[in-house]
Amino acid sequence: MLARIPRHGPFARRSTPQRRGALQDRVLAELRHGLMVGALPPGQTVSLRRLAQLFGTSPMPIREAINQLTAAHALEMLPNRSVVVPRMSPTRFKDLTQARQALEGLAAERACSNVTPEQIKQLSSINDKLEKAIKTRNILTCLTLNQEFHFTLYAAAQSAILSPMIESLWLQAGPIMYLSLTASDMPWDASCHEDVLAALKARKPAAARQAIQRDIGDTAKSLLRSSVFRGFNGRLSGLTASLR
Repeated sequence: MLARIPRHGPFARRSTPQRRGALQDRVLAELRHGLMVGALPPGQTVSLRRLAQLFGTSPMPIREAINQLTAAHALEMLPNRSVVVPRMSPTRFKDLTQARQALEGLAAERACSNVTPEQIKQLSSINDKLEKAIKTRNILTCLTLNQEFHFTLYAAAQSAILSPMIESLWLQAGPIMYLSLTASDMPWDASCHEDVLAALKARKPAAARQAIQRDIGDTAKSLLRSSVFRGFNGRLSGLTASLR
């Protein structure tokens, strides 16, 4: 299954004129979101011309946003000057998973002390929608709602330090999440999110940390055992998607 940049949600076309700075900020924000939710999977070529068409702008703000994402290791510039979403090795994925578990576990623990009843209600609503999307195998909706659940939870931690660090890790690990739903042998559910919600309601920080770490770890273990990494030879098997 090849990923396509949708014309709604991330990367939807805009026709309203905007200042260059505001336009660049919007392009960067939407590209970051697209990477985190898996709209751009590993190995995918990023075409400046195609993105400029979708955003209804010149290539300049696209290029500037891509330069920032390349500096953040979320995109990679090849020797031929083409830009791709970096491919993922098992070793790198394990490293990212351990870093995510440490930081996101801490954020979940802190969120447990600060979360409001309104935020718990919001998280419950997001997870209900996620469970429905999983049943219908609506891939982009699943990934978007999963990201929304996690970052709504981490916002409740009220940490100006943790949030950008977690986002940086999601920029690198997020693209492979697309493949976690396309692999036929990859199970996916939101049961750990239910455990997170139970921990938040009971005000049990350690349980919240453990639930979010288990959520990240279980997905990673299943991915590493799945066809996504099977026969790894430096690239992800069968993925040749591009935006050309």
